[in-house]
Amino acid sequence: MTRVSENSSIHAIKHSVGKSKSKVEDLQIRGSTMKRIAKPSDDPIGNVDLLQIRSQNIDAQQYLRNVSFAQTSLSFTENVLEEMTDILTKAKELAIGQASDIYNPEVRQSVAKEIHQLRMQALSLANKRNGNRYIFAGQKLLTKPFDNEGKYMGDKNKIHIEINKDVFIPVNVTGAELFFDKEARPSSKLTLPDDPAKLPNPQMDDPVSMNRTPASVVPASEVSNVRSSIFDELASLENALLTNNPDIVQNLLEQLDRSIDRVIAHRTQVGALSNNINNAENNIEKQKLLNEEYKTKVEDADVTELFSNLQKEQNILKATYQASGTLMNQQLMDFLR
Repeated sequence: MTRVSENSSIHAIKHSVGKSKSKVEDLQIRGSTMKRIAKPSDDPIGNVDLLQIRSQNIDAQQYLRNVSFAQTSLSFTENVLEEMTDILTKAKELAIGQASDIYNPEVRQSVAKEIHQLRMQALSLANKRNGNRYIFAGQKLLTKPFDNEGKYMGDKNKIHIEINKDVFIPVNVTGAELFFDKEARPSSKLTLPDDPAKLPNPQMDDPVSMNRTPASVVPASEVSNVRSSIFDELASLENALLTNNPDIVQNLLEQLDRSIDRVIAHRTQVGALSNNINNAENNIEKQKLLNEEYKTKVEDADVTELFSNLQKEQNILKATYQASGTLMNQQLMDFLR
């Protein structure tokens, strides 16, 4: 016959009560948080899945911030390109009207003033800023891209932003690709004479000479292969109108057409990028929903099972207390009967 000491009984009672209380406390914590996994040991594999989901959600939040920045940048750029298209279209309309011999020098000088204003507007748009960043300066965001003469001071580098894992898109258009012709073409450099008296006199009586530029006014053409810019074209158009030279005005129409087509092409490209960004944003939101659904399945507790187990463990703990109370209240006389 094996004798059970009092100390052994006490330790067994403490162990049983402690074990029951631990289970009840654990179930109570799960009931208060409604989470099945409170610590990694509850489900090691499920915990790994939860860590991966949380990491993906953190990445998704950053991607959404990148998407928001990209949308803002492209939307701002698209508005500027729309204004630039309107300016070039207006300049072309004026050039078409002045390409014939029906207007006198006085009218052309008035139109030249309007072309000058259009050129100033184009320069202002080229130096447009979004916040403190110049949008057409490439990666030289804090450098003014164009001076008053239309010289480009930025670089040709694109700014790429990651809108999803390993998916990078450009969010800017450089001034070098937007305002300059893609290919070097022969061009004629037209400058105004130093002496304003050599400009055509609108009070001339001879109608033929009124519609022709004197030979002394037009300098020798300097033909060279250069990449013309929108500002050069507008300046040449202004000078041609001031010097009453409809032939040069006629020749500039083709260059204006190319500039308009180039701006429209970049507007189309910006629109396509905006669509890609919207699609990426939708995909990120869908992935977040899928992650939350899977996270719920892994982490959340089954309410019915949870409270059923809690009730069962509470009953076990109550029975343990009663059995322990019975054992602990025994006296020496109980063993002598």
